[in-house]
Amino acid sequence: MGKPLTHGTGGYHYCMQIGLIENDPDFLDEVMLTIKTGFHEASLQHWSSGESFLKQEDLSRFEILFIDIMLPGISGIELCARLQELNFPGKIIILTNMNSDEMILQAIKHGAVGYLLKSETTEINSIIETVINGGAILTPTIALRVMIALKEKEQTRPEANLTPRLNEVLDLMVSGNSIAEVADILGIKQGTVNSYAKEIYKKLNVHNRAQLVGKVYRQ
Repeated sequence: MGKPLTHGTGGYHYCMQIGLIENDPDFLDEVMLTIKTGFHEASLQHWSSGESFLKQEDLSRFEILFIDIMLPGISGIELCARLQELNFPGKIIILTNMNSDEMILQAIKHGAVGYLLKSETTEINSIIETVINGGAILTPTIALRVMIALKEKEQTRPEANLTPRLNEVLDLMVSGNSIAEVADILGIKQGTVNSYAKEIYKKLNVHNRAQLVGKVYRQ
């Protein structure tokens, strides 16, 4: 979808379809003016809610879609999820004042290829150029938050509290192997595996195999 961007006098010239879902009229005007300075021929359309955007007959015509998170009605994250279910082919960029780690990760999970704060929109046209040509972008501030959030999630996984050997046993157990099979695979005695299993149950605060599997796969 879309043509390669070509540079001409005064900016990039490419008649692409850009949608903006934003309920702050002043900020909307600012963003639209900024985009027009770089993409003179772009067709810009805007809506104040996700519901109004979803009423469009041909959503697939939009190659770039900017979505604010804090919208009336369904949130920007919920809209991303709906568009993902609809196999929306355009590039979604989250544009918001919110910098919640969980919201950032949810937006990326539901298909956003860009996430920038409203205070960091000076490079908005270079961001459009990047994503329309197949790239993805996070501003430096957001990228740092994503890295920190992912590291924290990794550290809070239940397996993080176990030794390498206990993690080996855990992986085999949640994969459906019996105590005897785990012992055979690791080349150790069944009694040793039983001791490891008891230690795993204690460390993860579970009482049986079903609870163990549930705890691991909920993380």
